[in-house]
Amino acid sequence: MKMLLSLLLVVTAFAANESPDDVKIRESIPLGGDFKPEPKVGAFVAVGHGARIIVSKDDGKTWTQSFFAAPGADHGPWATKAVAYTGGVFVVPVGWGAATIYLASDNAMNWRHLTKGTAKLPEGKGDARVMPGTWGIAGGKGTFVGSGYMTFCATSDLGQSFSSFGMWGAFKDDPRGKLSTHHVGTVYCGDASGRFLALGDNRGDAGPRFGHLFASDDLGKTWRWLAPKGLEASTGRGEMQCNGRLLVMTDNDAANAWTSTDGGETWSGPHPTGTKRATMSLVGQEFWLSGKVSRASADGKTWRDLPAAMPEGNVTASDTGTLVCVDAKRSNILRSTDGGKSWHEVFTFEMANVSGGAQGLRAVAWGLVRP
Repeated sequence: MKMLLSLLLVVTAFAANESPDDVKIRESIPLGGDFKPEPKVGAFVAVGHGARIIVSKDDGKTWTQSFFAAPGADHGPWATKAVAYTGGVFVVPVGWGAATIYLASDNAMNWRHLTKGTAKLPEGKGDARVMPGTWGIAGGKGTFVGSGYMTFCATSDLGQSFSSFGMWGAFKDDPRGKLSTHHVGTVYCGDASGRFLALGDNRGDAGPRFGHLFASDDLGKTWRWLAPKGLEASTGRGEMQCNGRLLVMTDNDAANAWTSTDGGETWSGPHPTGTKRATMSLVGQEFWLSGKVSRASADGKTWRDLPAAMPEGNVTASDTGTLVCVDAKRSNILRSTDGGKSWHEVFTFEMANVSGGAQGLRAVAWGLVRP
């Protein structure tokens, strides 16, 4: 009964900030489930609030806004802060604190719901378009895994079917007691292990200061609540990235990093990064921290200076080495072809006049899609 009540409270909260116009927009978006991946042409996809999706298919030279729903902020049906890619398809989760949908595209220009519309999850209250609340999403081995509050959601067939894993009661026999977490972000650990790893806040009165780690070794269907070793000195939940063999996690202000080579079971650190309040990105096989002082590392232990011209924000690279940088506080996209020594504005847009969240671009990713 308590588990059901908790679920109902979450579902009610998700519908609280949704207007009739929001519902109409959601319902007007075509259903998916029949994507035909043809990964041939490189594409950058940058996303921000309002379900704003901006795309380049010429190595970042020119850009097109391929989707926008309605003005949104940090909470609401159009909150947008993440993008994931695998196997020729991009997916963008949209909504936080309100109904969440997954937008998907196999050519980065035409966006539909990821779901085919036949798999109805509890959060949708009968609407198959609605997914569990999603803070972060990861892609790997043709699988997309989303996470946010106390529920994981996964699809391995591009939206034809979904599995969900609720953490309410799932770890009731764990000696650590009741789990309380949210802001759960997921990363893919690479094809060698096939593991998805997730990091969430600790909302309880006791427990690890770094937060909570969860691992799935069956493509997001089931999860373990890890008891990792080596994170005792961490002062708070930060960011986590994986280059396929090495995991790096920073603390809250990015001053220190911890590394893991076994999928998050054990960690070494702290390793001073030489910077603070920086955003971590995976650029090629390196971990980049972009801030007032920007640093990079191949092993998460020793860090080098990045060029002085390095802007703050999220960075990604194409297969040619072209860099693209976006930031939640900026209304533009910056491009570099010389490893970050110089940057040029290649796109700018008018940010929505909405309070409750910066209106710049929150994330950017690169992948191969249909021509």
